[in-house]
Amino acid sequence: MKKKILLTATLLFSLFTTSNLFAQDGSPLNVKGTNYLNAGVGLGSYGLSGTGGLPLTASFEHGITKNISAGATLGFIQKKYAFNWKYTYLIFGARGSYHLNDALKVANPNLDIYAGLGLIYRRYSFNYTNDESGEPLHGLNSSGGEIDFELHAGGRYMFNKSVGAFAELGYGISPLQLGVTLKF
Repeated sequence: MKKKILLTATLLFSLFTTSNLFAQDGSPLNVKGTNYLNAGVGLGSYGLSGTGGLPLTASFEHGITKNISAGATLGFIQKKYAFNWKYTYLIFGARGSYHLNDALKVANPNLDIYAGLGLIYRRYSFNYTNDESGEPLHGLNSSGGEIDFELHAGGRYMFNKSVGAFAELGYGISPLQLGVTLKF
C-alpha cells in the first residue's frame, strides 16, 4: 500500500512540475490576498491504522504575503460495521504554508508548490453497541483526543482562474490527499 501511495504521489508531482514548469508567458505566483479552498479525499489513514474508511478533507488558506498563507484544516473518517461497531476520527486546526515557486524558480502562475505545518486537534471515538450475534450490550464507548502537529507538502495546478486540482503529502488525516481547489 505504501508503494502504491508513493508511486501515485510521484506521478502526480511529476505531472504538476513538468506541465509548462518554466513557462515565460505568465507572471510569477503571488498568493497575497488570494483565498484557496481545497476539498478532497485521502488515500490511506493515520487514524484508523489501515482498517478502511475514506478520509474526507478540507482546508482553507488566505495569502498573507507574496509567499505565505494561513488558514484552517479539517479531516474526517468513519468506519462502521454491520454489528454496530463504529470508529470515528476527526482532525481540525490551523495551518500555514510557504509557497516555493520563487525559491524553485517556477515561472508558471498556474502551478503552486508549497509546504507547511499546522497545529491540530485529533479526536478519536469508538462505539460498540452489540456483537456479531446480535445480542445487545449495554454499550462500550471510548473517546479521546490530543493536540499534534500537522505537516504537509503539495502542489496545485489551476486549470483556469478559479478551479484547479491539488495533491498533498503529509501527516494529518491521510498520507496522501487528492482533490479540487477553488481560488477566489
